Amino acid sequence: MRIERIETFRLRVPWGPPELDEVRDWIIVRVHTDDGLVGMARGGDLDIIACELQPLLLGQDARMVSHHWQRMYEHVWRFRGPGRAAMESIGAIDVALWDLLGQSCGMPVWRLLGGHRSVVPVYADGIGYVDQDAETVAQLVKTHSDLGYEAVKIHLTTADTEVALEKVRMSREALGPHKKLMVDVWRHWDGRLASEMIRRFQEHDVYLIEEPVRMDDETGFLRMVREQTDCLLAAGEGEGTLYGVRRLITEGGVQVIQSNLFQAGGYTGYLRIAALCNAFHVYVAPHSSQHPEYTCHLAAAVPNLLMMPAQPESEPFQIRTRLYDPPFVIKSSCVEMTERPGVGLSLNEAFVKEHMVA
Repeated sequence: MRIERIETFRLRVPWGPPELDEVRDWIIVRVHTDDGLVGMARGGDLDIIACELQPLLLGQDARMVSHHWQRMYEHVWRFRGPGRAAMESIGAIDVALWDLLGQSCGMPVWRLLGGHRSVVPVYADGIGYVDQDAETVAQLVKTHSDLGYEAVKIHLTTADTEVALEKVRMSREALGPHKKLMVDVWRHWDGRLASEMIRRFQEHDVYLIEEPVRMDDETGFLRMVREQTDCLLAAGEGEGTLYGVRRLITEGGVQVIQSNLFQAGGYTGYLRIAALCNAFHVYVAPHSSQHPEYTCHLAAAVPNLLMMPAQPESEPFQIRTRLYDPPFVIKSSCVEMTERPGVGLSLNEAFVKEHMVA
């Protein structure tokens, strides 16, 4: 099973509420082999894949996934290190190679990766991607809760502390006392202010606080916050290397690592990160609600999963219900894994044709 070519194309799709009149580009990657199999993934940089990574892989045995990952990782140091675009490109190819391996074996990727669970818990994401007042945020929280989600995350789009507190207070009221409320601060505050705000959040029973501090002294600020709260402290959505994750754990006291599946180098890279986290009794909650159809295979395989995010069908930001045929479905705040070989996805060709960028 030799790699014959790597195909990439771009989809341009309306993103968010129609009144925003915004679009977002999505990259699709397909790895073709000489025996007719095609492995698929999303993300990456078109130029890096075509000019840097594809030449390393053409003619190679597609089943040597770990070998290919290491060669790609070592190669991208010519760009002064594995930055986000390079790591996401490695991740996209890695996921496509695992898809190929699963298809060739007749097994789903989640079983090949370890098969720890067949049902993956999901929390609802998508609130606060645009600026919304506290009443709107609370109504969306209620909408997600009514869909059956047991945990809901909101994003704080402003550094204003009183606005943030009001959004948290009203979200808790909308969610009720028994479900989990998660708050993404979007790195608005320094350590002292973040610590003060999290103490104020505690009366509203916040389950998890995500990236509450600025980046200039991230680990120092995170340690300050960790000492002030009993809720779970999460970070690392933009950290894709094993060594950066180690720093967040050992220096920042982070309890939940949120590396994005693709920016962490795909399944191969993330298995290493998850094992490192497990050694420190740290959870993983892979970031990005935009591609749960791929993240679920990783989430089903690792023992130290907390939850994974997804945007509910009601959210105008998500693409998963339109991109595949049949659609990728989430029921009652979980993904039920299937026995379909590989990642088990087939593109909706009519949707692709409508939105493909020449």
